[in-house]
Amino acid sequence: MQLVWFRRDLRLADNEIVSKACHDGEEVLPFFIIDPWFYQQPEIGYCRVKFLFESLENLDSNLRLRGSQLYLFEGNSVDIIQTITRSLLNLGKQPKLYFNRDVQVNYGIDRDSQILQLYQQQGLKVHLGRNHFLQETENYDTIWLDYHDYQKRSLYSTPRAINTPQLNLDLPQLTIAQLKQKYRRFFEAESYRYLGGEDNAQGTLNSLL
Repeated sequence: MQLVWFRRDLRLADNEIVSKACHDGEEVLPFFIIDPWFYQQPEIGYCRVKFLFESLENLDSNLRLRGSQLYLFEGNSVDIIQTITRSLLNLGKQPKLYFNRDVQVNYGIDRDSQILQLYQQQGLKVHLGRNHFLQETENYDTIWLDYHDYQKRSLYSTPRAINTPQLNLDLPQLTIAQLKQKYRRFFEAESYRYLGGEDNAQGTLNSLL
């Protein structure tokens, strides 16, 4: 089973991990972890959290259009992924984890290192996507060619259908409705100029072209 862990990449279009995980019609579990560390940071304002939650709601909607859904979990990311992995192994599944690299904060880098080590210890596969990068390693001889190719077309196709089975995981989950209720203080915050979500982002982009 393919585990697609969304983080700073809350979209289906031109998303490496989504495209590759769904390529052969295998079972896919798309999920996001609400880590309390994020919204407890002093520089994180209500509008930013609201934007994130709006993006999660839109992502769930777009997944449902393709026969899937977004699984929402809450807690420490390493603990949550460890529990998901153990639950799937107990169900006779062989999980493969897909996520895009995080290079922005030490917390994220350390977290990812722990998860990579966890999967390595269990002999399980991981696909680490490039996300914001065009190259795996810097190659100045080809960077402009790579960028030119990216300008001409999306690098990764958007799946038309996503095969997500109903699963009984040994882990509490949140629905979007429960998310709105539990974190109402963020949803009630005044919106900034832009609303969250892939659809809104694409609409804004189209209006500028």
